[in-house]
Amino acid sequence: MLVVFSHTESEKSLCRRVDLHVDFNQIGWGSWIIFPKRYNAYRCEGSCPGPLGEALNPTNHAYMQSLLKYYQPDKVAPPCCAPTKMSPLSMLYYENGEMLLRHHEDMIVDECGCQ
Repeated sequence: MLVVFSHTESEKSLCRRVDLHVDFNQIGWGSWIIFPKRYNAYRCEGSCPGPLGEALNPTNHAYMQSLLKYYQPDKVAPPCCAPTKMSPLSMLYYENGEMLLRHHEDMIVDECGCQ
């Protein structure tokens, strides 16, 4: 049986950024976090087929790993889809009875790539 994927289906399996909605009430933090109550943190998912091209934003290490995986498939694991660029989230919350505004680094995935 031959399975043929459309261009859209094959693109969906490649490394990409997808939604990851965080609701602070659902994780028990809603009582001390004032703002935001929810946000989209995003996450990375998908495959890093080899050999990798520039479209998947690979690190040099991932590029070399994908080449080795291509030539020695039983000896090398494929590169992983992971965040390559992240941004902070500003949060207003209570800590030790004080209201604080802080910027927490690496809370939102901006771009994904193969590493």
